[in-house]
Amino acid sequence: MHKLDDQNIYAALDPSRLGERIAALPGQCGEAWQQISQAELPGFPQPQNQVVICGMGGSAIAGDLAADLAQAQGGLPITVVRDFRLPFKPDNRTLVIACSYSGETLETLSLFQEAVKARSAVVAITSGGTLAGLATESGAPVLPVATKGEPRNAVGYNLMLLLGLLNRLGLVETRESDVQSAIEAARQHVARIEPDRPAESNTAKQIALELHGKVPLIYGGGIFRGMARRWKTQFNENAKVWAFFEAIPELLHNSVEAYPDWAESGIPLTALVLQPNTAPEESSGHYEVLAELLRRHTVPHRVLMGGDGSQLVQLLNMLVLGDYVSYYLAMLKGVDPSETPSLQEAKRLLSEL
Repeated sequence: MHKLDDQNIYAALDPSRLGERIAALPGQCGEAWQQISQAELPGFPQPQNQVVICGMGGSAIAGDLAADLAQAQGGLPITVVRDFRLPFKPDNRTLVIACSYSGETLETLSLFQEAVKARSAVVAITSGGTLAGLATESGAPVLPVATKGEPRNAVGYNLMLLLGLLNRLGLVETRESDVQSAIEAARQHVARIEPDRPAESNTAKQIALELHGKVPLIYGGGIFRGMARRWKTQFNENAKVWAFFEAIPELLHNSVEAYPDWAESGIPLTALVLQPNTAPEESSGHYEVLAELLRRHTVPHRVLMGGDGSQLVQLLNMLVLGDYVSYYLAMLKGVDPSETPSLQEAKRLLSEL
């Protein structure tokens, strides 16, 4: 029996059952979509210039994914800010959405207060904490993140709240039929790659085996630009491994120059190319050239296609796949995928400054 097919390792290494929370992503998305569809929203003016999504970690990742879908539609620009200050001066025509699972993220709190002072239209997405209190004080709507677990495992909930909010404001269109088909596709995808499915027919386990002992390098463009970052951060937090991500087509203007050096460098890496099946015509050739260059220089790699379906279907399926790959990699390393001791140590050190 292959190690990843031994069900005993999941109980031993995953006592908090993070694997079950990964499997719950489709249901999480459905709950969030229903919540935002029924939520009472204020009558603030529709922003005319841009949307800003503020957050850190998994909360910001949801913003990246929403921004990629918005860009594919060619609609109002969405900027994701991970910092203490906005890189521009907001005004009353700017919609600022502050996302913090805990409600205590210092960077997000700072950005929220800056937006309130600028009289921007503001919305808070949080499970509570200081952010919820500040929003209530300022009269801003609060969209609750009603799911338990690690902030990174609330990305599906956050994403659907964001898409639902932007849809209701007429900024980014997300059809009900697309949401339901995407959730069902994700549910079926979970069934194909969950732990009780053997490695011989389980794509997520196969990728994890290929990555074991390697440094993952994730490439993504279009609707998978933010997804590449998501895979990278899941490898970091769940599997506790080094990982890096780069954007297509930018990497063809610099990174490929290092490919000839790969064999001599001795770096044990594997490149993962996340390729949507709806790539814009002008960038589709970039994926072909990238794959050819990786082959020519014998760089270990795998191309992962978005598959059939709408952009949202592809997004949720790739989200599920990446989460499971990182989870299985944690099992192969023999580490608890839920615990993040180094992150907690960083927070403790910051609190002492």
